[in-house]
Amino acid sequence: MGQREVEPELAAHVRAAFAEFGNEVTLHGEVARDLHGRDYGLGGLLELVERRPDVPLAELVRAHVLELVVAVQGPMAGDAGSPVETAARLYPVLLDATTLVDPARLPHALEIAPGVLELLALESPVGWQVLTSEAVAELGEASRLRVDARARLARLPVEGHEVRPTGQGGSLHVVTGGSALTGSRVLVLDALYRAVAGRDLPPDGAVVAFPTPFRLLFAPFDVEVPEVLQVLIETAARECDTSAAPLSRHTYWWRGGELTPLTEEGEGGLLDIVHVDEVVAAVTRLAGGGGDLPAPRPHHYRFAHRLLPSLPELGSVPGERLDTELRRLWEEYGASLPVEHRLEPDGLRGGFVQGGRHRMLLVALPVPRAATEAFAVVLAWPSDGSALRTFTLEYAVDPITGERGAVLGEWEGEGRHRLHRTGMTAEARPFLHAVEALLDPPPPPPAKRRGLFRR
Repeated sequence: MGQREVEPELAAHVRAAFAEFGNEVTLHGEVARDLHGRDYGLGGLLELVERRPDVPLAELVRAHVLELVVAVQGPMAGDAGSPVETAARLYPVLLDATTLVDPARLPHALEIAPGVLELLALESPVGWQVLTSEAVAELGEASRLRVDARARLARLPVEGHEVRPTGQGGSLHVVTGGSALTGSRVLVLDALYRAVAGRDLPPDGAVVAFPTPFRLLFAPFDVEVPEVLQVLIETAARECDTSAAPLSRHTYWWRGGELTPLTEEGEGGLLDIVHVDEVVAAVTRLAGGGGDLPAPRPHHYRFAHRLLPSLPELGSVPGERLDTELRRLWEEYGASLPVEHRLEPDGLRGGFVQGGRHRMLLVALPVPRAATEAFAVVLAWPSDGSALRTFTLEYAVDPITGERGAVLGEWEGEGRHRLHRTGMTAEARPFLHAVEALLDPPPPPPAKRRGLFRR
């Protein structure tokens, strides 16, 4: 996220307060830098000013700048107490790495997800401030301090919590608070869930987002995750993009304390879903009664998802020879696999179709037996002459009924998979119509909405 500029009046108070404590600073967005090259983050101050309009500005700034000086120049600067007392006031806080002027000065920071850093923050009556590595070193070993700080975070009371139905199936837990540590509670999500739900998270964890420091959104991972995930992705991106204190616009899969991103930045600021195969496989397993379902068969999966997208030359094969060529490719690919992994090409066939202005090759595959195997693949040559696009109609399980269904995906450059639509059937005609709609999208509305994944 970009850094905000400090308003002139507030900037003057900041410079005056630093001067009172013997520091001349220049302002760079949300960061003040002194003559020794030390940086003081002002993000917490900007949030504090918004939340505490009742406190005189000069008083608020002076108190907060003192905390900054204490944190950056060391825990013994000012009246911070002994190292033991200071360490007992530390909490883990999450920050967007792009808001830091010099992340290299924070080698103790732990990257818990791409671009999201966990740092140690000092609690104070007026807010919190991240400690530099020099300040952390005076208090002890960073990993031990982090363990203690997380335990301290887990013991904090929950300020606000509600369970909000999505309207599409499933519900979201929404945790809110005036503390800028609220979003950071994702670090102790297992303890937080026990506190608000009275039970443990399921073995597959939860889907979660922390769009601002003051909000945490999550849902236990169960068969309703596909519908919940859609709402969670849109909500997190919207709240982050409209917040005065953004943290992360992405959605994650929390498993055993580890965060796997489920979204990434796409073209035009839109979010693409990633790790779709893992999500679909987990939901399919859960919908099947909790037992392990077969893993995707290498012959079937790789032929559809790896080999076909790499063969634009199929577009020049005469239509009457397509079935023969597809069977040849299938058997040739199978020959590279162990004998026990080879499959018969029962039902494999292809045909060229015209989808509006676009030429498409529809390939029907042998009946899929495991999640993420494909019912069919479409190779599409757009009429504008742009590169071949590959769409897949993949086996899935309806999260509500448990019946077999399908999802529409697309393989893009560098092996990136995008999920376009859930709730599909295994029929060819709706698949082709959906692909045609993706090749000829409607014009964007006059007022463009950024950051929302749309199915």
